Amino acid sequence: MGYSKMEQETVLTFDYERNVWMAYSTVPKHIRKLMAIGNMEILESEDDKPIAIKGILTDKQVSMKKPRVYTEKQREELQQRGKILASKKV
Repeated sequence: MGYSKMEQETVLTFDYERNVWMAYSTVPKHIRKLMAIGNMEILESEDDKPIAIKGILTDKQVSMKKPRVYTEKQREELQQRGKILASKKV
């Protein structure tokens, strides 16, 4: 059963001195992603599935990039460049 939705949380804390992120999660989706990118310790499991984990991530494993937002003109220019590149490969 795991944690109820009201009890689920993911916490990322940055340790500036060691330049690492400390992660803790009880959110199933986040658990799957964190397990895939880092060495996580399983704190609790249920039916052989982790329901609570913690671990350390390097600074390079965590990203806070703002997604790019393109104007219509920029999208058109990118499409044209893509068509030109595609035609050169043939």
